[in-house]
Amino acid sequence: MSPRSLAKALEALRVEGFAARDPLTGRWVLRYPHPFIPIPEAPDDPFFYQELAHEAFSRTGLRAYVLTVRPWGLHVEATSGNRGQRLWPFRDERRPVTGHAHASAGGKAILAFLREEALRAHLQRFPPKPLTPRTLSTVAAVQADLGQVRQLGFARARGEAIPDRCGLAVPLRAATGEAFAALGLSLPMGDPCVFEAPEAPKACRACRALAPALKEVVAELWPSSAA
Repeated sequence: MSPRSLAKALEALRVEGFAARDPLTGRWVLRYPHPFIPIPEAPDDPFFYQELAHEAFSRTGLRAYVLTVRPWGLHVEATSGNRGQRLWPFRDERRPVTGHAHASAGGKAILAFLREEALRAHLQRFPPKPLTPRTLSTVAAVQADLGQVRQLGFARARGEAIPDRCGLAVPLRAATGEAFAALGLSLPMGDPCVFEAPEAPKACRACRALAPALKEVVAELWPSSAA
């Protein structure tokens, strides 16, 4: 096909909901997580995400970010913290996000509240891979972890993507209960963790202490969310 014909064909596929173009890399991909599985689309309002990240940082003092579900995958919209407030596009960051969702708090907060068929499609398309010795690298382990996220109402990642960092995130949910975004924090790793050693007197309890603050931010700025 000529480049012009190919461009027309890809655009037709995009309009019909079969394909999407990643604006960060310019690559064309199958619509996330699968062309025949609808998912709630995130609001197209960058300042909403900036306000979420700013409020989370101002209340916790920790670097905050917002991750959304887009037709091309999971997408970092805004950050706030020691590098200041930033809105997409982040020209210096081209690291994959969607394929690492099983290892990040923000990714888990979204995956845990996708509809079942959408979660299955994600795990088939992006099978979990080990990034650090702590990364959950089997579908069964990831699904069990996501079950705990649903029970707690927040997601944790302890050295699963970055060896010396922890993550905490809460979902933003549509009226259907499905997540379309997550508000997260990057934390220094505490040792031991209260979830791993609940009886330890000096166990880190940062996640338990900070999760309510994130939920308050979401409740104030996205009142219809069930988070």
